[in-house]
Amino acid sequence: MTKQANNKSINSKPVIIFPYLGYENNKKCEWYFWWTVDRCKEIDPKPIVMLSRDTVIRQDAASFIKDKRYKTLEVVQTWSVDTCQTWLAGWGHVLDNYPEAERIAQIPGDIDYVNEDVEFYDNLGDFIETTSSDIAIGDFGTGDKYSAKSLVDTYGSYPLLANWFPEISKSIRSLPLHRPRSEFLNIKTSVLRDLLINNKNFAYEQTLNFLIKSWDYDKTKWRYNISTHPLGRLSDNKSFRDYRGCIDQIERTERMLSLLWREIKEPKKKDSVSDTKFEEQYTVFSNEYDNLRSKSKGVMEAARTTIRALLGV
Repeated sequence: MTKQANNKSINSKPVIIFPYLGYENNKKCEWYFWWTVDRCKEIDPKPIVMLSRDTVIRQDAASFIKDKRYKTLEVVQTWSVDTCQTWLAGWGHVLDNYPEAERIAQIPGDIDYVNEDVEFYDNLGDFIETTSSDIAIGDFGTGDKYSAKSLVDTYGSYPLLANWFPEISKSIRSLPLHRPRSEFLNIKTSVLRDLLINNKNFAYEQTLNFLIKSWDYDKTKWRYNISTHPLGRLSDNKSFRDYRGCIDQIERTERMLSLLWREIKEPKKKDSVSDTKFEEQYTVFSNEYDNLRSKSKGVMEAARTTIRALLGV
């Protein structure tokens, strides 16, 4: 599991998320998946692959399981309601079974388009091997302004984040990070353990959740050293023009952001604060929440209208 690269020892476990839809009828996705595996084997001879049980039951992983290279991987099958819950299962597997691992490098396995193959995989290799920051996020472009990722971020993630957490939104842009929901995540296990155990987890949008929980609200700066790594332009096999999929992602992002805002901003009763004073604080909190919630509804309505018009549905 340890590799010597640039005179630095890398003690990291790569975790690849197998495509939820499989790659039975997608040769490009299959090719990119195994290329990703080869990249990960440069730091770990037996990378972990997280495989959804319903993908197996639907026979969407049939050729993968029959492939002779399957036995060279540590495949973990899991039941998950969403891809991000599969992330949680993968992280937990590493934390429980590889206590000596210092980092986890998570890579999506459902890529089916890369603009510059060699450049992307050189960048991916550098990203997998990075050790210089607490949290490293792989950033990328889609090459298609109508892809699901572009539409969700442009009309959903960015304006919603700016509404609920404006300071964090500005700091994310200054990193700079264009994909705050990126599935490319390289993180110290000590930091991951803290974020998982001491904070609320979600079965979706975990990268954005981690960013919000990594913010020091008293000092107005990041609690951890966060870096971004440009990977190139790519798309995955969920990035087709899908109106319902876009709206689902925007609505669940809003649900997470509003819940986190309430959790972080809710006044806590202190012994030194009178009941009357606390009621006043709570009224201010409630009024601010109602105001932000109204603005948030406006953002989502504008997103629905715009995306529908752009997709012609």
